[in-house]
Amino acid sequence: MEHTTVNRRYRVDRRIGEGGMAEVYLGHDLLLNRAVAIKVLRSQYASDPLFRARFEREAQAAAGFTHPNIIDIYDVGEEGRTPYIVMEYVRGDTLKTIIEEEGPFDADDVASLLEQVGAALDYAHDRGLVHRDIKPQNILVDSQGLAKVVDFGIAKGLADNHLTEVGTGLGTVHYISPEQASGLMATPSSDIYALAVVAFEMLTKTLPFDADSTVGVAMRHVHDPPPAPSSIVPSVPASVDALVLRGLAKDPTTRYASAGAFATAMTNWRTIPETSSPSPASAARRTAPVGVAPPHRPQEGAQPLPAGGPPGHQGTSSSVKRSVPTPSPQPVRRQDDVGFVTWLVGAGAVVVLIAIVWFGFRLSPGLADLAEDDRTTATPSQEEPTPPPPPTPTANVRSVPPTRALEDQPPVVGVVAAPNLIGRTYEEAVDGATSVGLRVKEGDQVFNEEVPAGNVAEQDPPAGTEVEQGIEVVIKLSRGSGIVDLTALGLVGQDAAAARATLQEAGLSVTEEPVASPNIPAGQVSGFQPAGSAMVGETVTLLISQGDAVRVPEETIGKPRAVVAGQLEGLGLSVTNQVPADEAALERVAGSTGVGIENDDVVGISGEDGADVLGQWLPRGATVTLIYYEAGTADAGDNRRG
Repeated sequence: MEHTTVNRRYRVDRRIGEGGMAEVYLGHDLLLNRAVAIKVLRSQYASDPLFRARFEREAQAAAGFTHPNIIDIYDVGEEGRTPYIVMEYVRGDTLKTIIEEEGPFDADDVASLLEQVGAALDYAHDRGLVHRDIKPQNILVDSQGLAKVVDFGIAKGLADNHLTEVGTGLGTVHYISPEQASGLMATPSSDIYALAVVAFEMLTKTLPFDADSTVGVAMRHVHDPPPAPSSIVPSVPASVDALVLRGLAKDPTTRYASAGAFATAMTNWRTIPETSSPSPASAARRTAPVGVAPPHRPQEGAQPLPAGGPPGHQGTSSSVKRSVPTPSPQPVRRQDDVGFVTWLVGAGAVVVLIAIVWFGFRLSPGLADLAEDDRTTATPSQEEPTPPPPPTPTANVRSVPPTRALEDQPPVVGVVAAPNLIGRTYEEAVDGATSVGLRVKEGDQVFNEEVPAGNVAEQDPPAGTEVEQGIEVVIKLSRGSGIVDLTALGLVGQDAAAARATLQEAGLSVTEEPVASPNIPAGQVSGFQPAGSAMVGETVTLLISQGDAVRVPEETIGKPRAVVAGQLEGLGLSVTNQVPADEAALERVAGSTGVGIENDDVVGISGEDGADVLGQWLPRGATVTLIYYEAGTADAGDNRRG
């Protein structure tokens, strides 16, 4: 495949990566004079209709996308019955390579990566597409730190059930969600789970689950609780543990509402209070799970994420394998063991006795008063039992504070109407719920235009619903308004870097686009899109002024020089010279021997210094030189399009 020309347009230079079903080559688009990546289906699969269907679906899945964090698809075709995809060439490395060479990373760098990948996944999910194979090998990071999601080969629409999956159709096993491993349909929450595995790997340079076989790894995703990242890298904060473990929840409904919500939570990890007691899901915070070999000694401090590795568009690389020792068998106690039965009976008697004494105190005012007096001086060694602690909070969930006495949370004795907690502070909501025998736990915070930040914006069950005493009321606190008034930020006229920082501080993602703007100095913001306002988490495009300038169009190559000269003059450039190129010069300038180029067609445009200016911005009125092909009489007919 190397050193050939595909479709008389794409020169294939060298192989730069490979995966299970395809190879990736660095190529050059001879028509548009730019580097491209060419993905070619392996010859042994090219005749298989299922593999061809999957390959074609990859192109269809991503070709209609326009997003800064999703790889651009330029062209799709066949060469000798072998399908190929021409895509954007990214000068960088896969995230897998970067993790292996530079990991582990600190929470802020992980959050920066998640913001980009999360934005790409939200974009795909909003359009009904689940990627289904999110992993570091499918995330490219260029030299500027820009992440691109690639390989939509097993991506599938939410309503698409007719195409049989092939090969790795369930996704790479180390990043597979429990529901996919169980044979259920993948949903956007499945991509969020895989993204949480990526975050875990960036924080620890290891994977949460490993085994001697792919089936073993899949079953661990289904059944085993994930370890906390801090059990491998102790410097990982407890709040980051909680965020990652929530993304790794077995139940898809308890994960984040979106990939962007996960990224936002990671970005704001410092605002999450540290908890003294770990959640059930993170009970392994300081102990590696049974069945996983201790990892290599990690660095004491996590390393920052580099802007990008050495140039190269890498393909899929293999995951890091760890040996898994077999856990020692534990003795099994017989059910008729005398010691066990004796202990069970004794424990039951103590529980009954405690219950009788407690209810006696509650039912007798005199005894209750006496008990209250005794409790003011009692110690743990005295007869009254210590009340059980409140329920252990899970990640991002806050239960009733442990300082609240057990008597304020009465046992289930009847049915009550859920109080209206909307608009109250957290403390007021706890008081209102416990006053009627209900408990409170806090879910994700939400944006709300009407409720002040920090007050209750939503509750479940709703106010007035009849519920049994003792149940939990889930409340969601307001984050305030999620709408950012862009016009109020004064972006126009700011330097690009300052405007970018302003938008990022407001919780927005930023892209830039160069534009001509005679009235705004070069390098400053001349406008933005959308023009009015944006929701937190959305992307705003800054229009960066290039001054009174003109961009030299790349699509002029291959057009008659008279047409191109008129086009450039119309843009405000001055064509002062036109230089013919013979066969030898054509090969040097256009990188070909004239394929697709006719006599008198333009093959290049240079500036005053002789350098190529295709796609560049030049001051209005700048002079340029056209380079056109002038064929000899002997070979003029050989270069006609045909």
